[in-house]
Amino acid sequence: MARRLFYIDEVRRDHAELRDEDAHHLVRVLRVEVGQVYELSDQTSLYLGKVETAHKGLVSFHIQEKLPCPPDLFPVTLYASLFKFDHFEWMLEKVTELGVTAIQPVIAERSDKGLDLAAPKRMERWQRIVLESGQQSRRLRLPMLSAAVRLTKAMEGAAGSKLLLDEQRNVPSLLARLKPSAEEISLLLGPEGGWTDREREVIAGAGWQACSLGLTVLRAETAAAAALAVISAWSLDRI
Repeated sequence: MARRLFYIDEVRRDHAELRDEDAHHLVRVLRVEVGQVYELSDQTSLYLGKVETAHKGLVSFHIQEKLPCPPDLFPVTLYASLFKFDHFEWMLEKVTELGVTAIQPVIAERSDKGLDLAAPKRMERWQRIVLESGQQSRRLRLPMLSAAVRLTKAMEGAAGSKLLLDEQRNVPSLLARLKPSAEEISLLLGPEGGWTDREREVIAGAGWQACSLGLTVLRAETAAAAALAVISAWSLDRI
């Protein structure tokens, strides 16, 4: 069985710590005990650490050795329009598992009313979801999760192959849009109500290429997970 992985802030003099809520979760939920060995990531390097102390407010580790790092994930930024938070949070969990590099929530014209105002209050919860999903999927680095911004502002940072996930059937498939020369990918995901005509003009003018995931219409969160799964599989040959 693979060892569990946890994220730490730093390694200092061959020691590392988890405090507060993270420590409480290890002690009360996962029943961590002194002497157990886990993998630890400071999001730069990977270590093997043995538990030295385990209290509800502090778990400390002694670093046994530095481990080889896994290959870097192919860089993918997901620009995801805000939609119902329970579905959005499911999406955060799954795209983190599937290797997304960064997540930029987007305020679209048809995003449900009030989501833009409520999103900042959810950021701490969303960071926790991403953290737990990253630990479960044993990623070296967590994806960067940014605060929600308007569509035009979000697109300013887009780089690489800019792909718009589109429910229209008369556009090329995502696979057809994935070029061997691509160094990174930006994915744009619309809201549940779809893009307005004005937004589509802005998106097309910014150089985004529409692509399809198949003949059926997918929920937004399903489309995000499906696209990341396709890209993850495609990128294996590039590692």
